[in-house]
Amino acid sequence: MRKKTSRIIAWLMLLAAAAFLAYALGHPEASFPWSNAVTYTLYLAYGLLMLLLFIAPFKDRE
Repeated sequence: MRKKTSRIIAWLMLLAAAAFLAYALGHPEASFPWSNAVTYTLYLAYGLLMLLLFIAPFKDRE
């Protein structure tokens, strides 16, 4: 994967996270059907993947 492509994906993920946060703050009555531990694990995995895509030193293919 090229560096530029991974950065674009990371920015899209960040935008999706911001949109999700805005929706979640506006609709506190909505919730997930599982425990908070599962939710926090999913948030952590999403954040780590996004961080990896931002900082990973992928080499551009020539």
